[in-house]
Amino acid sequence: MDECPVCAKHRGEGPLFGPEIWRDDIVAVSHLPAREGPVLLGYLFVEPLRHAPHLDDLTDVEASAVGSAARRAAIGLRAELDAEHIFSAIIGSAVPHFHQHVFPRYRGTPAETPWYASNGWPEAPRGGDPEIAALVDRLRPYFTAV
Repeated sequence: MDECPVCAKHRGEGPLFGPEIWRDDIVAVSHLPAREGPVLLGYLFVEPLRHAPHLDDLTDVEASAVGSAARRAAIGLRAELDAEHIFSAIIGSAVPHFHQHVFPRYRGTPAETPWYASNGWPEAPRGGDPEIAALVDRLRPYFTAV
């Protein structure tokens, strides 16, 4: 779908295009791009390559691939970052292409900060393109290892 921003991202175009960590013929995993300044390091997206608006639009094979990629993302984030938790969320209201958020809650995040606002904690590690690229390089082996 030409008008879908996630489909455009998978073609290497558009405002959502950012650092890709891994891709096979079913799913892609990418880091949130630093379009307007530093972003939370470790904020990832897992998306099927085929345009599928919602979770229930995925095939069993796609759902399995998304689940496996999200698990590998969580393993990599936990190993590479000082994360207290790795959260995952499927919201599905803003972009009409299924995407799963996988993101860390860093140690020291105040207890009163809700899980979904972990990226809003001002002291959470943030980075621009160089820091994101370094993290992406460290995460890649978690997707290629058997």
